[in-house]
Amino acid sequence: MDYSMAEIRAFNATLQAGNFTRAADLLQVSQPAITAQIRKLESRFTAPLLERLSKGVRATDLGYQLYQITRQYHDLEAAIEVLSNPTLSPGKMTLQVANASSIIFMPLIAEFSRRFPLTTLKIKSVTTSECRALVLNRDVDIGLFPLLDENSELSRLAFSSHRLVAVLRPDHPLAQKSSLSVSELAAEPLIVYKPEACTQQLLEELFGRHQLTVSGNVVVDGRLDMSEAVGHGLGVGFALEQDIRPDPRLTVLPIIEATDEVIEHVVWMKNRRSLPGIRDFIQLALEQRCGALSEVSEL
Repeated sequence: MDYSMAEIRAFNATLQAGNFTRAADLLQVSQPAITAQIRKLESRFTAPLLERLSKGVRATDLGYQLYQITRQYHDLEAAIEVLSNPTLSPGKMTLQVANASSIIFMPLIAEFSRRFPLTTLKIKSVTTSECRALVLNRDVDIGLFPLLDENSELSRLAFSSHRLVAVLRPDHPLAQKSSLSVSELAAEPLIVYKPEACTQQLLEELFGRHQLTVSGNVVVDGRLDMSEAVGHGLGVGFALEQDIRPDPRLTVLPIIEATDEVIEHVVWMKNRRSLPGIRDFIQLALEQRCGALSEVSEL
């Protein structure tokens, strides 16, 4: 059956925009043209692709399966455009970024915005596991997070590294020490994260290597809540060292046994490497990474 690119574009734009009117604006066509293309596309299937709601539309299960396949067509068009014009700048476009560490990566994001002022950046601040899923599902173009496991579909660029540290109030009895052991920490009230959080997984792996269990009566969603909980005396928290802003209410101490460096990566789908925006973001990250290494070598 011969499916047209116009039908696919209209369908994908409608899902991305949330309704027919915004999809028409996105593709710079009329709303009737959008609805006609989608009606034509839906006629080829035995079940609806879209569920019509009072304020817009959403994909049915069948529609979502189709979207997972056809969203790659946009990449194909963009890749062809790059072949015909290799110096193509990102220009007026939207680059979607999933970020698990704003303190580390926001300077990089800001520099990209300065270089390409016509590009709109949409930043999602989420957990490491959510970053990974968003990149794999093509819901974002770039992921900024520690990619701890290999994946045949993903490429990564090492950007920064840091270690797991303990976070205490300055008046805590252990705060005057230069470093702490896991056995000392295990005896304290701990502030922990959800099981899927990268920091929690690192913490449990570290404690497990020493036959200790991570347990805490306070469970937080993220580093900000952890810092506030520590500041209010709820226990000892944990973070990767570059993820903690200077705060007079907090003392950050190294953990003796936490010797492994956790590498923060710029992550993208391998088959999207050459696309405008993605290609330029990777190049900028590479420049900054090489610049940082040259500065270290000169010290």
